[in-house]
Amino acid sequence: MPRKSNIPSTDLLALIGQQVTYHQHRCEIIELLDDCELVLQVLEDDHNIQPTQYGEGHRTVPKTYTLPVFDGEGDLHAELVAAGLDKLLSKHLSNFN
Repeated sequence: MPRKSNIPSTDLLALIGQQVTYHQHRCEIIELLDDCELVLQVLEDDHNIQPTQYGEGHRTVPKTYTLPVFDGEGDLHAELVAAGLDKLLSKHLSNFN
């Protein structure tokens, strides 16, 4: 999805390392993908088995969620708002204005 918002990438990058609750799981923001998706990693002992390219499971990895930052109109996506990331972003923006 193309980025249609006036929120700079640097402000989104500032969210990395922040902790939020998403789907009743405590998560940490670990990555920003192409300026339009945030990756959350579950901090609890909830793991998935990661398959190899052949579909064989050999190791466990932390569960992750990928959230779109913006909707089709360029507003913050409802999933991002549900996770409370809109408040974190507003707090960050107010600290620098």
